[in-house]
Amino acid sequence: MTRDKNMCGIAGIWRTSQQESIETMMGALIYRGPDARGMFIVPNGSGILGHQRLSIIDPEGGDQRIYSIDQGKAIIGNGEIYNYSPLLPELQQKYQFLTKSDTEVILYLYEDRKITAIKELDGMFAFAIVDKNTFIAARDPIGIKPLFYSEKDGNFWFASELKAITKICDKVEELPL
Repeated sequence: MTRDKNMCGIAGIWRTSQQESIETMMGALIYRGPDARGMFIVPNGSGILGHQRLSIIDPEGGDQRIYSIDQGKAIIGNGEIYNYSPLLPELQQKYQFLTKSDTEVILYLYEDRKITAIKELDGMFAFAIVDKNTFIAARDPIGIKPLFYSEKDGNFWFASELKAITKICDKVEELPL
């Protein structure tokens, strides 16, 4: 299998915050995102989001995790949202954007429309959002950007690649289309 270096990598856990395990998973994805590394530990300890970034859109300001203005939501993502420019004007009327990143558009589209926002995205993507005590993960309907997951010891693990999760879990599945 050849390694495509034109992508980011995401990894995380929900229902606990085992930072060492997420660091191990992100280490397996480092080649995917050599430009930056970000992590979000949910304040109540219910999860961690990790991101290895390849800077393409908004190289100066688009490092991830990206927070909502009130810091109540955080997102990590991999991919590209082709229709983020047409979505932006409506969302800018309601929300203050801090980046020019297509990932921030996903965050505010979610804030505006909740889970139905995913249907409005045109692109290749995998992302995870933490909204206070709620976690969602999604990928594009064709599966161009994969998102694998596993459940172990009551925790939900996810990553862009199998090898990241298999460093922690034995059984791994791909998020269904």
